[in-house]
Amino acid sequence: MKRILGGVMFVMFLGAAPLWVQSFKGNEYEKGKTLYRKECQLCHGLKGDGKGPAAQSLLMHPADFTDPEFWKDGVEKVIAYTIINGKEMMPAFDLKPGEIQSIVWFMSHTFNKKAQNDD
Repeated sequence: MKRILGGVMFVMFLGAAPLWVQSFKGNEYEKGKTLYRKECQLCHGLKGDGKGPAAQSLLMHPADFTDPEFWKDGVEKVIAYTIINGKEMMPAFDLKPGEIQSIVWFMSHTFNKKAQNDD
């Protein structure tokens, strides 16, 4: 009887796992979206095209996240590094590792057309 109950519980867990993962992805997306809008949108724009309200006043144009060339292998690590350390006119941001991960996840699943097609 314990085996049957254990088997049933295991099958129920496997059935619920995709829903839990989807819920996590949804939460990660929303968290990243909120942080992106708070910390990045002013320069990089709502659409991620580097045309935010503050972009015109900058000497260097902010990165365009909608450009497929931007999303080369390993760029997610570069984004995280840049958020932590800054780059040229972009300041460093004092964010927790989980917050940085959420922003990168949001960006890669919003602006990277290849990632959108892979999901």
